[in-house]
Amino acid sequence: MPYPWNPPQAFSSVKEYLDYYRSIFLDFCGEEYVNELFSYFPTDTKVYLTHGDLLPQNIMVEGSTITGIIDWETAGYYPEFWEYSRIHDAGLMTPAWARVLTRIFPGPRREKEIRAVYRILRLLRNNDV
Repeated sequence: MPYPWNPPQAFSSVKEYLDYYRSIFLDFCGEEYVNELFSYFPTDTKVYLTHGDLLPQNIMVEGSTITGIIDWETAGYYPEFWEYSRIHDAGLMTPAWARVLTRIFPGPRREKEIRAVYRILRLLRNNDV
Protein backbone atom coordinates (compact mmCIF):
# COMPACT_ATOMS: atom_id res chain seq x y z
CA MET A 1 0.00 0.00 0.00
CA PRO A 2 1.23 3.51 -0.67
CA TYR A 3 2.66 5.66 2.12
CA PRO A 4 1.22 6.64 4.65
CA TRP A 5 -1.07 3.59 4.59
CA ASN A 6 1.72 1.09 5.32
CA PRO A 7 0.96 -1.10 8.34
CA PRO A 8 3.31 -0.94 11.33
CA GLN A 9 3.94 -4.73 11.24
CA ALA A 10 3.16 -7.86 9.27
CA PHE A 11 -0.30 -9.37 9.60
CA SER A 12 -0.87 -12.84 10.99
CA SER A 13 -4.01 -13.44 8.90
CA VAL A 14 -6.09 -12.08 6.04
CA LYS A 15 -8.75 -11.11 8.57
CA GLU A 16 -6.22 -8.98 10.44
CA TYR A 17 -5.16 -7.39 7.12
CA LEU A 18 -8.75 -6.56 6.20
CA ASP A 19 -9.58 -5.28 9.70
CA TYR A 20 -6.59 -2.91 9.62
CA TYR A 21 -7.59 -1.34 6.31
CA ARG A 22 -11.28 -1.36 7.23
CA SER A 23 -10.43 0.79 10.29
CA ILE A 24 -8.53 3.27 8.10
CA PHE A 25 -11.44 3.58 5.70
CA LEU A 26 -13.86 4.21 8.56
CA ASP A 27 -11.98 7.48 9.14
CA PHE A 28 -13.18 8.92 5.83
CA CYS A 29 -15.99 6.66 4.56
CA GLY A 30 -19.32 5.66 6.06
CA GLU A 31 -19.58 2.35 7.90
CA GLU A 32 -22.15 0.91 5.49
CA TYR A 33 -19.93 1.73 2.49
CA VAL A 34 -16.83 0.24 4.16
CA ASN A 35 -18.64 -2.95 5.18
CA GLU A 36 -19.98 -3.41 1.64
CA LEU A 37 -16.55 -2.73 0.07
CA PHE A 38 -14.68 -5.19 2.28
CA SER A 39 -17.40 -7.85 2.06
CA TYR A 40 -16.12 -8.85 -1.40
CA PHE A 41 -12.89 -10.31 -0.04
CA PRO A 42 -12.51 -13.84 1.28
CA THR A 43 -10.96 -14.19 4.72
CA ASP A 44 -10.14 -17.88 4.35
CA THR A 45 -7.30 -17.37 1.90
CA LYS A 46 -3.55 -17.25 2.35
CA VAL A 47 -1.01 -14.43 2.28
CA TYR A 48 1.84 -14.63 -0.24
CA LEU A 49 4.89 -12.61 -1.19
CA THR A 50 3.71 -11.00 -4.41
CA HIS A 51 4.97 -8.51 -6.95
CA GLY A 52 2.02 -6.19 -6.29
CA ASP A 53 2.01 -4.79 -9.83
CA LEU A 54 2.51 -7.78 -12.14
CA LEU A 55 1.40 -6.30 -15.45
CA PRO A 56 2.70 -6.64 -19.02
CA GLN A 57 5.00 -3.61 -18.76
CA ASN A 58 6.81 -5.28 -15.84
CA ILE A 59 7.37 -8.64 -17.53
CA MET A 60 10.41 -8.88 -19.80
CA VAL A 61 10.07 -11.39 -22.61
CA GLU A 62 12.36 -12.66 -25.33
CA GLY A 63 10.39 -14.63 -27.89
CA SER A 64 8.05 -16.74 -25.79
CA THR A 65 10.34 -16.89 -22.75
CA ILE A 66 9.98 -14.71 -19.68
CA THR A 67 13.46 -13.35 -19.04
CA GLY A 68 12.75 -11.09 -16.09
CA ILE A 69 10.26 -9.38 -13.83
CA ILE A 70 11.03 -5.73 -13.07
CA ASP A 71 9.63 -2.90 -10.91
CA TRP A 72 9.30 -4.55 -7.50
CA GLU A 73 8.53 -1.34 -5.56
CA THR A 74 5.02 -2.50 -4.62
CA ALA A 75 6.05 -6.03 -3.65
CA GLY A 76 4.90 -7.28 -0.29
CA TYR A 77 2.93 -9.88 1.54
CA TYR A 78 -0.65 -9.63 0.34
CA PRO A 79 -3.74 -11.85 0.40
CA GLU A 80 -3.94 -13.89 -2.80
CA PHE A 81 -6.87 -11.84 -4.10
CA TRP A 82 -4.69 -8.70 -4.20
CA GLU A 83 -2.29 -9.85 -6.93
CA TYR A 84 -5.14 -11.50 -8.83
CA SER A 85 -7.05 -8.22 -8.86
CA ARG A 86 -4.03 -6.07 -9.70
CA ILE A 87 -3.13 -8.11 -12.79
CA HIS A 88 -6.67 -7.55 -14.09
CA ASP A 89 -6.18 -3.76 -14.32
CA ALA A 90 -8.83 -2.66 -16.81
CA GLY A 91 -6.76 0.37 -17.84
CA LEU A 92 -3.90 -1.86 -18.98
CA MET A 93 -5.91 -4.76 -20.38
CA THR A 94 -5.12 -5.64 -23.97
CA PRO A 95 -6.54 -8.52 -26.01
CA ALA A 96 -3.21 -10.40 -25.71
CA TRP A 97 -3.03 -9.92 -21.91
CA ALA A 98 -6.67 -11.00 -21.58
CA ARG A 99 -5.83 -14.23 -23.46
CA VAL A 100 -2.87 -14.88 -21.14
CA LEU A 101 -5.01 -14.33 -18.05
CA THR A 102 -7.76 -16.59 -19.39
CA ARG A 103 -5.21 -19.38 -19.79
CA ILE A 104 -3.76 -18.84 -16.31
CA PHE A 105 -7.13 -18.36 -14.60
CA PRO A 106 -9.77 -20.44 -16.40
CA GLY A 107 -13.32 -19.85 -15.31
CA PRO A 108 -15.21 -16.68 -14.52
CA ARG A 109 -13.28 -13.61 -13.45
CA ARG A 110 -13.74 -12.49 -9.86
CA GLU A 111 -15.14 -9.11 -10.91
CA LYS A 112 -16.35 -8.00 -7.48
CA GLU A 113 -12.90 -8.51 -5.95
CA ILE A 114 -11.22 -6.76 -8.88
CA ARG A 115 -13.53 -3.74 -8.67
CA ALA A 116 -13.20 -3.57 -4.87
CA VAL A 117 -9.38 -3.52 -5.02
CA TYR A 118 -9.45 -0.66 -7.54
CA ARG A 119 -11.99 1.25 -5.44
CA ILE A 120 -9.63 0.88 -2.47
CA LEU A 121 -6.63 2.12 -4.46
CA ARG A 122 -8.61 5.08 -5.81
CA LEU A 123 -9.83 6.02 -2.32
CA LEU A 124 -6.31 5.81 -0.88
CA ARG A 125 -4.93 8.08 -3.63
CA ASN A 126 -7.78 10.58 -3.23
CA ASN A 127 -7.44 10.72 0.56
CA ASP A 128 -3.64 10.87 0.79
CA VAL A 129 -2.47 13.01 3.68
